[in-house]
Amino acid sequence: IGSRGTKRAPGRTQYIEMTIQQNMEEISIEGVKAYDGGRDSIALPSRDDNTPTKTTFVDYAGEQDIPTLMSLVDRDLSEPYSIFTYRYFLHNWPSLCVFAYIGSEPVGVVVCKIDDEPDGITTKGYIGMLAVDKTRRRAGIGTGLVSVVIRRMRNCGCRSVGLETEVSNVGATRLYERLGFVREEFMVKYYLNWGDAYRLRLWFDKEDEKKR
Repeated sequence: IGSRGTKRAPGRTQYIEMTIQQNMEEISIEGVKAYDGGRDSIALPSRDDNTPTKTTFVDYAGEQDIPTLMSLVDRDLSEPYSIFTYRYFLHNWPSLCVFAYIGSEPVGVVVCKIDDEPDGITTKGYIGMLAVDKTRRRAGIGTGLVSVVIRRMRNCGCRSVGLETEVSNVGATRLYERLGFVREEFMVKYYLNWGDAYRLRLWFDKEDEKKR
């Protein structure tokens, strides 16, 4: 699922668990209020039986996490990224990079940033990368990752969160739209593979959305 601030130091101490009903793909933003730092655990259903599989959300902790990040993203996204792109995000917004683990296995990651609005006063969030292992999809992991960073960007004062996703990636588009994102723009041949893209945006203030 691909696309192209106020900084907060990541903690690594918080824990929380939720049980999600079988076949649910969605975790509401309100349901992740406590996911504001470090290491959070959430019980997600197995796809094969009713035994919950604990997914742990862990903040980026430093350079040692970059190989894991690159492995998840490079095999999942349509556009290659250089090490400089990764470091740009990670150096400036480390708390907006969150991994998902099942046990010791990394199964997903989201990477974001915060930009200034044209007025130079307000800010907007941006989801640059979201990747979930293909064998672990449709279990709420992607939605959980996005919900965590949406919460953080909102707490940092962002008025909105934007991203781009391939038109052909129907699953990603549905994920974001369930979380309240709306289609803002259709972009022809946006990606290096000539794929078309939607620009999506989530407005925290509905009055701001109406003005657009």
